[in-house]
Amino acid sequence: MLMPRFLHMTYDLDDPAVISVIDQVSLWSARFGFFLFDHLELRPNLNILDLACGTGFPLFELAQMHGASCQVTGVDIWKSAIERARLKAKAAQCSNVQLVEADATRLPFEDGSFDLIISNLGINNFPAPDAVLAECFRVSKPGARLVLTTNPSGHMTEFYALFRQTLLELQKPVYLERLQAHEAHRGSKESLSDQLRAAGFRVGKIRESQFHLRYLDGSAFFTHFLTQIGFLEGWRRVVDQEDEERVFALLENKLNLIAHAAGELRLTVPMLYMEGEKQYRHQH
Repeated sequence: MLMPRFLHMTYDLDDPAVISVIDQVSLWSARFGFFLFDHLELRPNLNILDLACGTGFPLFELAQMHGASCQVTGVDIWKSAIERARLKAKAAQCSNVQLVEADATRLPFEDGSFDLIISNLGINNFPAPDAVLAECFRVSKPGARLVLTTNPSGHMTEFYALFRQTLLELQKPVYLERLQAHEAHRGSKESLSDQLRAAGFRVGKIRESQFHLRYLDGSAFFTHFLTQIGFLEGWRRVVDQEDEERVFALLENKLNLIAHAAGELRLTVPMLYMEGEKQYRHQH
């Protein structure tokens, strides 16, 4: 009897590549990843696509939790992220993983290639989500599942209420219109359901939850790496450059006052898990 493969696997904890695998996921995306894994039904013998896989989460977890009977492909347009994910795949010895640098609106796969498509925090970040969903429909097999997690409208509701109040003080209606459009781009359970149906999927399991981001004060919030790379650019586009410093100085001060009174700054983040299923088409 052959010794099981997993007994031959060894890891050098001083190898930078192995360390990169250990340090693979942010607290932000992990929250949604846990939500995803709580509700995703595991099945054998699947061809799985992780869309907008970034540096490898939840790609590698999907590959390892499903095991050797399943093949997992990660796709992202971000070249540097794909290169880092390839390093992780080698270091983690994930033989059932492949990585492809590609645009989600033009996937380099045959029609009907995948049994399961996952996108963790991807859908509201695609410039053309309807085109992406159309591609997901094309490359999915009949009966395949499309599983999405996202932070829908209502994200950081406490911050947006204060942002709106601050913009009202400037008496520039165009700023309020921009803020409303910015909030709306995240979509809702209803709008995302409509998008899935329009792409040809039957909406299945839906789950909702929430968590809280906590900061000592507004200054910590604005300098946090997640805010800097994930949100600040979009907020800055709401106001014209000549008002930018004034608006954000006011916001920081107001958030600091709230945090001082409450003992912390606490922001609510809703989570949405949604499944779509590609329907079998009867032949006539």
